[in-house]
Amino acid sequence: MPFCPSCQIEYRPGFTRCTDCDVELVPSLPQEAPAEGDTAPMELVELATFPNASEAEMIQELLEDNGISTVLRGDADPLGVIAGSTIITLLVKQADLPEAQKLYDGYFAGEVEGQPQPELDDEEEDSDQPSLPDPRERS
Repeated sequence: MPFCPSCQIEYRPGFTRCTDCDVELVPSLPQEAPAEGDTAPMELVELATFPNASEAEMIQELLEDNGISTVLRGDADPLGVIAGSTIITLLVKQADLPEAQKLYDGYFAGEVEGQPQPELDDEEEDSDQPSLPDPRERS
């Protein structure tokens, strides 16, 4: 059946022009792009697995704070202990994987964007001994 590409009305066979729009009819209408906010299927890929929910949620928060949508897959009780032998898997969109991997690797290397690295005093750099907190300072 022919269609009008302008008003999208379907015509009976034999018609060649739209009577309302005065344009040539086409054999079929083009596929519509998904509307904004439409939940079109997306390909999710594994970024990492975790032994407990709290670690997975920590990385999930880091990624989502940087605009990367995530999905956690796996079973955990409210305390974050994995039920049985199941592990927690963190999934991201295929298109977001390179940026997610960069943030994930940077986090474990201590180079998370937006979090300043502590600067060491000359004394702290030269010392082999761990520094003790100043008893006059309160937490």
